[in-house]
Amino acid sequence: MKWIKQFLQSPKKRHGLGQIEVVVSSLIVGTLMVASLTVIAASRRSQMFESNRVRGLAIASALMSEVAQLPLRDPSCDCGFGLESGESSANRSNHDDVDDYRGWLDSPAKSKSGVALTGYSDLSRKIDVDHVTTADWRTTSSGYTGVYRVTVVVLSGTREVCRLVGYRTSGSRGTTVLTETSSLN
Repeated sequence: MKWIKQFLQSPKKRHGLGQIEVVVSSLIVGTLMVASLTVIAASRRSQMFESNRVRGLAIASALMSEVAQLPLRDPSCDCGFGLESGESSANRSNHDDVDDYRGWLDSPAKSKSGVALTGYSDLSRKIDVDHVTTADWRTTSSGYTGVYRVTVVVLSGTREVCRLVGYRTSGSRGTTVLTETSSLN
């Protein structure tokens, strides 16, 4: 008890932390924790976005390759632009030429036979086919010019993760050419 009395009455400096030091150190540690968690969350979002971009590019390329294998126009008739009779916008297994894909939406992403692609259920694809002028492939045309612009967009929810643009032409001797550019947003 004697030492307590001496401690309380002693004008000597005390050793240890005071309330101010505890408050200041708590603020510093708290600020560092918040900053660390913010960096970790941003890193996780970045990893998720990059994963979606890579997966989106894979399924966009697959769909662009599928389109590249088809004739430019319907082999059985000159039936116009878009789906012909007997072809369905819900099932692309009967799409037999490039313009059949005009305005097509795939959500979630599926194979040509209609089977959902494993690991891609959170992504959807949309594709559009446009006539473009022969002088400037960036300009759409109201009629057939022999050049189609094929655009495949992959979405995660409503956010675009990948866009591929290809140009399909009828080359010499009826061959077709597909050039492709990509944009990853």
